[in-house]
Amino acid sequence: MAPLIKLLIALLITLFSFGCTQQKNLSYSQQIEQKTKYYSALSEEEQIKAVTEYWWKVQFIKSPSYNVQKAALESSPRAIEEIENPTKEIQVLAVNKIMKDGSFNIALTKLINTFDEEAQIAAVKHNPQIIQFIPYPSDKVQLEAVKVNPFVIKNIINATEEAKQEAIKRNPRVAKFLR
Repeated sequence: MAPLIKLLIALLITLFSFGCTQQKNLSYSQQIEQKTKYYSALSEEEQIKAVTEYWWKVQFIKSPSYNVQKAALESSPRAIEEIENPTKEIQVLAVNKIMKDGSFNIALTKLINTFDEEAQIAAVKHNPQIIQFIPYPSDKVQLEAVKVNPFVIKNIINATEEAKQEAIKRNPRVAKFLR
């Protein structure tokens, strides 16, 4: 009986001391803040290693360098969702990687209207239907989209005259869709 009591006492002491020394649970925002401090303080080489292993860690890096952003995108095109203020080159790279295999990424439909004109042009060249997710596409974006598929003119609100004429030139049947 004595060995059993000693075992129970040792177990209680272990549990009690663990409970007393255990760090308080951090809130979700505090955890994010800690991770951001940690990953932002790493060297660029260590950040690249981290995002190569797990692309989503890029969200914890304040102002990631071009090389870190590129490494994250090479791991997964979905990384574009987590990159804060991606550069124009990174936006174009993301569009090309996402659209490369003809896939249509829901994240891209959410982000495309925030992208630079050059990235938007790259996207509509791959898939002109994405223009419907750009509320106010520039003249150049409209023109590139109708060059690939004239029928997307029906998805462009307030299409320019130049885009309309280009669409009709490429396929006269498009005229019935013009507003």
